[in-house]
Amino acid sequence: METIDGRQFANRHDLMEYTGYTRDPLSRMWRDREENGHPTPRMINGVMHWDLRVWGAWFAEYNRQRRDDAARRRAAGPPAK
Repeated sequence: METIDGRQFANRHDLMEYTGYTRDPLSRMWRDREENGHPTPRMINGVMHWDLRVWGAWFAEYNRQRRDDAARRRAAGPPAK
């Protein structure tokens, strides 16, 4: 983790430790960034890093939306045949 002006910046490995997720789900989140609003990284020594405060807030909202979407699908019941 890098600290710049008192802010922590995490690379992908740091995010794996922070979330407990493996590389694949984090890569999918990054791949789908245009749809999910994934924060933009800052390059530090040629490596992408994310402001951990910004990324953490985004990640919490991302998970909240996923839970809400899943709850709406469950409430709607199975698809009609």
